[in-house]
Amino acid sequence: MMNLFKKTTSVVLAGVTTLSMAMPVLAANGDPNLVVTPDTKYSTPIQADSEVTLGLMPANSYYQRTGFDSADAAANGLEVSKINLGADKISSVFTYGSKTVDGLYAGTVTVKGKKGQYGPASLHIVNKNNTSAGIDMTVYVESSKTEDAVNVAKVQAVDLTSGNLMNETAKNVSVAAASTEAGNPFKDSEGCAQSYPTAGDALYSLAEANQMSFEQKGGYVQSVTDKYENTLEEYTTKDWTYYGWNYCVVRDGEKVAEGNILSASVLEVEKNDSVYWAFGTMDQANAYFKTLK
Repeated sequence: MMNLFKKTTSVVLAGVTTLSMAMPVLAANGDPNLVVTPDTKYSTPIQADSEVTLGLMPANSYYQRTGFDSADAAANGLEVSKINLGADKISSVFTYGSKTVDGLYAGTVTVKGKKGQYGPASLHIVNKNNTSAGIDMTVYVESSKTEDAVNVAKVQAVDLTSGNLMNETAKNVSVAAASTEAGNPFKDSEGCAQSYPTAGDALYSLAEANQMSFEQKGGYVQSVTDKYENTLEEYTTKDWTYYGWNYCVVRDGEKVAEGNILSASVLEVEKNDSVYWAFGTMDQANAYFKTLK
């Protein structure tokens, strides 16, 4: 299941940090938050047999980027404290450095993909000057070739709200990598794996089978429309309750735990998986996904 709270928070923080660049702030190595630099995404591809460099810097309690005090502090200020998942996809040796972004000092972490491997990994990176200031970053290694399509047992999209506007299912459908499907909204989109079939691509297979469509941004589904032109689109109520699309992959009768951290657009699906998409609050989705086997 995708962590929508994390997604919503990331989007809000991205907006806050973008606006903050116009405001005067003072560098402080031990500031309470750690954020990405404007040129770094929360989900970043690594091309096959290659590497990628992530940029991060301290931020104050308002998530305004403040930066490290110096280039040396930046080069020595970051640490990958944990590989949450995907340790088999990337090297456990990381290279640290620094750079200047908009006049602020940022630390860098270079991550290498393992030769012959592909798929996602999640890293927890902390500020060594204040280890409570940390952030989970996703990297995904693209395959050196386009992986074959897989047949999944089931793909479903259901509305969990009182409106009950949608309940779409397709069984025994082929799921292909995004790069092979011209109409797939994930094709050539940032934050979306291109070389192997994902849970996001499974939604495209459902859409094709049931005359549906959907919109996504940065690998996250924003709206789904069925053949009757019913559209379920993410929104937030006045009391800050978020409604949106959650997903869950069931494999061999068990939920794939990686879905709690990764977006659907990078989580690989395998033969005979079942992929469930549910519209509602996170609590509604959690309750529904617990009933699945």
